[in-house]
Amino acid sequence: MARALRLPRPPLPRFAVAWFPDFDGVDRIEAFRERHDPLAPRVAAHLTLVFPFPTALSALQVETHVRKVAAGWPPIPVAFRPVRGLANEFVLLMATRGAEALARLHDKLYARSLRMHLRQDLPYEPHITLARQPEPGRYEAALAQATATFDGEFSTVLRELTLLSLRADGKIERLKDLPLDSR
Repeated sequence: MARALRLPRPPLPRFAVAWFPDFDGVDRIEAFRERHDPLAPRVAAHLTLVFPFPTALSALQVETHVRKVAAGWPPIPVAFRPVRGLANEFVLLMATRGAEALARLHDKLYARSLRMHLRQDLPYEPHITLARQPEPGRYEAALAQATATFDGEFSTVLRELTLLSLRADGKIERLKDLPLDSR
């Protein structure tokens, strides 16, 4: 009796949750990212609240979870100011005002069905990635340039979250914008 060939299973869908800022000066951030962040062509400047994760859950199930959390969360006044380097590779614009609320929202989003995807080994520090440069000389130049370029504060109010789908071909699709509680 011949054994039937088993075809490999397709990869699980991957999702993430982010916020796309609308503050004055976001065009300066995008211009900087175009030169220094390889993800810039695929996704606009953003703050990640749930990092990409593979799951057998449907998009609707993930959306329902995020919607429930967002509906119970008030809008968050946020400000981003200091530039910081991380791991000699990333250049980040760090959240100042609203950072604690963002961290609590991050933790709440990872509750229940997403809990297993939370990285316990890394603390969550709310930020917008400005650059990713793994080469030491390029990283140091990007960090110096970002520090000189972004000396002011960027502020606004976070009012909605966006559910993203990360496709196997590398494309990132915005599936749904989910408003925070606006009472």
